[in-house]
Amino acid sequence: MEDVTREKSAEIEFFTVKIQPFYRESTMVIQKDAEATLRGVKKLLDESNEIVDKIRTLKSDRTQLQPLCGSLRRRLICCGKQNCRCRKGQLHGPYNYFVPSKCRGKWQYVSDKELEKVEQGVADWKKQRKIDADIRALSLRLKEIRHEIGSLVPSE
Repeated sequence: MEDVTREKSAEIEFFTVKIQPFYRESTMVIQKDAEATLRGVKKLLDESNEIVDKIRTLKSDRTQLQPLCGSLRRRLICCGKQNCRCRKGQLHGPYNYFVPSKCRGKWQYVSDKELEKVEQGVADWKKQRKIDADIRALSLRLKEIRHEIGSLVPSE
């Protein structure tokens, strides 16, 4: 009986002296790692929330644009009459034309009354292209964040 008691007390002493400090230390290391991981995940989630807010703002700005896909050009014209001054180099104009983009549509004459609207439409089109590029870049970052969070959080 005393041998069993001595063995038990030896086991308890071994656990108390050798294993318990190691166990506490390893538990503290694991806890610190978990806290660091949690901080990292929180930081990434905060960044993703900011990105989502920026994307919403950009989409809202985009809906208020009235883009015209193309450019505005000014041209000097030769009319083709035999005795006109344009035959001698003094061309008519300048006249404003809207040139559609990505399709070989015809140049469309823009009157002075419509010039401001067309200029605004072309400027809106350029803004829309920039907004679209920004949204693509933010979406890509959002995808990277999701991947980073997935690598930090173990899946079950």
